[in-house]
Amino acid sequence: MSNKPSTIKTTFYIQRFFALGVMILFAIYCTQCEKTNQATKQHTTSQIDSLHKQAFAFMRKRQWEDSFSFATKADSLAIINKNPTASAKSLRIQAYYWNHKNRLDSAFYVLQQSERIEKSTNNYKGILAVYNTKALLYKRNELYDEALESYMKALSIQDSSITKKQRSTTHANLANVYTKLGIYDKAVDHYQQALVLNKADATSRQTIRTYTNLGNVYSLSSDYKLAEFYYIKALQHYQTFENDTEIAKLYNNLGALFYEKGEDLLSLEYFKKSIQLKEQLQDSSALVEGYLNIAELYSEKNRNMPIAFKYLDKASQLVTGEKKASNLAKIHLSKASMYQAKYQIAKAKKELEKAILLSKNQGKLTFERYLVKIQSEIAFAEGNLKEAYQYRIAYEKLNDSVFNEQKLWEIAAIQKSNQAQAKKAEITLLEKDRMLAEEVASRKQEENKKLYGYLIAIAISMCLLGIIAVYFYKLKKTASQLAKQQELFLNERIQNLVNDQEIDIINATLSAREKEKEEISKELHNNIGSLLTSVKFHFQAFDQNVLFAHEGTKKIYEKTIQIIDNATDEVRAISHRFDKDPIPEFNLENAIITFSQKVENKNLKVHTTIHGLEEFQNSQTSITIFRILQELVNNVLKHAEASELSINITRNSDGINIIVEDNGKGFNVGKKQHGIGLKNLKKQLINMDGSCHIDSNEARGTIVNVDIPIH
Repeated sequence: MSNKPSTIKTTFYIQRFFALGVMILFAIYCTQCEKTNQATKQHTTSQIDSLHKQAFAFMRKRQWEDSFSFATKADSLAIINKNPTASAKSLRIQAYYWNHKNRLDSAFYVLQQSERIEKSTNNYKGILAVYNTKALLYKRNELYDEALESYMKALSIQDSSITKKQRSTTHANLANVYTKLGIYDKAVDHYQQALVLNKADATSRQTIRTYTNLGNVYSLSSDYKLAEFYYIKALQHYQTFENDTEIAKLYNNLGALFYEKGEDLLSLEYFKKSIQLKEQLQDSSALVEGYLNIAELYSEKNRNMPIAFKYLDKASQLVTGEKKASNLAKIHLSKASMYQAKYQIAKAKKELEKAILLSKNQGKLTFERYLVKIQSEIAFAEGNLKEAYQYRIAYEKLNDSVFNEQKLWEIAAIQKSNQAQAKKAEITLLEKDRMLAEEVASRKQEENKKLYGYLIAIAISMCLLGIIAVYFYKLKKTASQLAKQQELFLNERIQNLVNDQEIDIINATLSAREKEKEEISKELHNNIGSLLTSVKFHFQAFDQNVLFAHEGTKKIYEKTIQIIDNATDEVRAISHRFDKDPIPEFNLENAIITFSQKVENKNLKVHTTIHGLEEFQNSQTSITIFRILQELVNNVLKHAEASELSINITRNSDGINIIVEDNGKGFNVGKKQHGIGLKNLKKQLINMDGSCHIDSNEARGTIVNVDIPIH
């Protein structure tokens, strides 16, 4: 009775210890799960980023279907892994695809979704990206008022996450829209603000591009001095960076600027510099523009017509791509105008016909107006006043058409704006419907939270029970495995003992047989040999007169002496043969095969190969070879822990070669101290003029190569 409280206390502590162990195991399990989740999340984020990069790359190449495919894949991954920022970025990429397909409503719908996601996560950088994307799509569709509104929204975001560089880019984009609208003062104002925000990096590509854009705005507003100032400033930076493409563009801009100013020599100089760089860059489309500019400059006021024609011919050789027909039409029209100015009417008419043929279905009223004007001038030069008058009337109509076309463009822009407003209203309505649906879904989610809580509690309880069950299962499995390993170890020890016992029996048998035959040899030599010698001695002691008295008796005597001598010689020969070869019937090949079979067990596979020992009868050498082999195999059994053993014995013209190879743990030959067995083996080999080489490696096992000469 006195031991009962102690037993209860012990049981209590065991239960406490077990509960603590389960809690620790659960904590480890949760930590491991968290690490696994983090690693998976990082890998997924990396996958999504890679898909976004590929989508942007395809978009730059105008491979829209591939871009859309990668963007939607990224969006699916982002939704599955609950990454809203990545999903919003995917939607922005999809907007460019829908815009290319002329599905502006779809483009702005996905942008609206992207904006909602970015606002829900307070990702101000993402919101800025949405507004900039909207503005860019509005600008590409000539909806400039909407583009201005979106850029203004982007500038209104006040958050520390928005960098000065990002604000500078927005100001520059806004200035581009004002330039398109012809509101040059506001364009200049925003370009200047972009420069101020980016003053920390005065040599960046964005800053230099802003200098070029300021030059363009001042050139359009006829402020040539400031235009030249900013062009030169941008040019100096590009020359520092050795950006030949941009340098060629600026030379062309300066050439156009001085052309407008009437400074033809400077204009020609810059046009030629631009062409030289474009020729080095092999930019054919840019060269066509440059050649046309120089041709126009040379043809003006009939300055140098041959050179003008030369540049027009150069341009016609380089014309390729989508604008080939329209560019060739321009070239032929320029030639027609130049021939007309030189009063070469036939050539002018020929070039004009080519221009008319190439300009069909172009639908450009400005070009048609200029075409009709040249036709009128050619008809007048030919003296065909009626035709000249008709062309002049057509020219005036086209002037009105150009004016009307401009009005139509304005009307179309207003219609586009109204359509966009209608689409925006439709999108807003869809967004309200979506918000209502989300509210209903939110209420359902709240109602299900309690149920989820119970389910989570049950799941945690099941997990704990599962962990406990797994723990006991593993404990039982481990105990079972230990028992099996112990059983295998004992069986292996028993087998090794059996093998050692078999080897000891073989050695004892050989030793006993040797000893027995040695005793027989001694008995033959010492006893029987002595007896025969004694018989011969006594037989010779007979009286010679008696023995030789009769001829027959003499012959018997001599025959008997001969038999005794023969018997003595035979006994002596047998005795010597036993000394020299005490086990004449020992068969080395059979002994090795029997030995290999006894050594092999379920843990050790033995492969035995024997060549040339079928008729080998040198028993003394055979015993030595057998004992050397025994010693080598014993070492494998005791130390190698091998699963395979290979024994290869070959008799050749020089002697016998033994190779014993195992796949055990091996050892370092230089550091390993050899035991008594190997030392005795080496002594035996020295006595037989033999050699032994050991090659062992801890990674692959041991190879022992023994050579024994046979004299």
